[in-house]
Amino acid sequence: MLKEIKSIPLAAFLSRLEHEPAARKGTRLWYKSPLRQEKTPSFKVDTALNCWYYFGLGRGGNIIDLATELYQSTDLRYLMRCIADNHPMPSVQTVASSYPQRHSAPSMARFEVVPLEHRALVAYLQDRGIPAHIAKANCKEAHYSVNGKSYFAVAFENVNNGWELRNRYFKGCRGRKDISYLPWARDGPSTECAMFEGFIDYLSALTLDIISGADAIILNSVVNVNKAVPYLKGYTAINCYLDNDNAGQTAFAELTAIYGSTVIDRSTLYSEFKDLNEYLTNKIFNQQKI
Repeated sequence: MLKEIKSIPLAAFLSRLEHEPAARKGTRLWYKSPLRQEKTPSFKVDTALNCWYYFGLGRGGNIIDLATELYQSTDLRYLMRCIADNHPMPSVQTVASSYPQRHSAPSMARFEVVPLEHRALVAYLQDRGIPAHIAKANCKEAHYSVNGKSYFAVAFENVNNGWELRNRYFKGCRGRKDISYLPWARDGPSTECAMFEGFIDYLSALTLDIISGADAIILNSVVNVNKAVPYLKGYTAINCYLDNDNAGQTAFAELTAIYGSTVIDRSTLYSEFKDLNEYLTNKIFNQQKI
């Protein structure tokens, strides 16, 4: 099991965390560090050896070592769960699903959720193409400590009172990992549903104004597809805005096997991009050049 986890390509794992290389030199990929802000890329991934080294901290290693830094934990089973949430693999998911949910953030303390106002967090979402008014209307701001150090992140609630957490350097969760369900209207369900892998894509859809009138389900990880199934009954159309990768295609196939032609693949809108948010940011960039 551990061998299989360590075989996950680091470049693919980082891509799922929304980190892309700034430069490539043979088998070496150079990134701006996923661990802290920097202007010059100093985080190296060797694709041949599948290992990383961060010159800013003088540390490196395999995917487990990276997860230890990203999620501020040395609990191997917790780290396996975090990896499974971001890089779905059948056997890894089995271990992740058997891991007690109460340990989803073993070292996170003094957790507090407030309205989203912090300039750095609003700026982070704006850099992802999300206007401040949409960000503030749909997200919260979380403050917490890990091993005595204080952190803050954009927070997005799920149906189990857990929170998806994001900032420029961290992608994780607090509490139980689950889907988020957002009815469009309070007086009853819509006839259509829009499904997304993560809440950044959901915010992107709101920005693009392409899901008006539709209820929304955010998986918060394709591992949660089965958890979404009970919510999908009764819809005449299930519009899937999933990632253009194997995990997204697998999730779409699983849903189609249950609900047939009701499930519609909307990824054709952004077929040249990995996900809806990348499509949005590219669209904004091209508009700014005009």
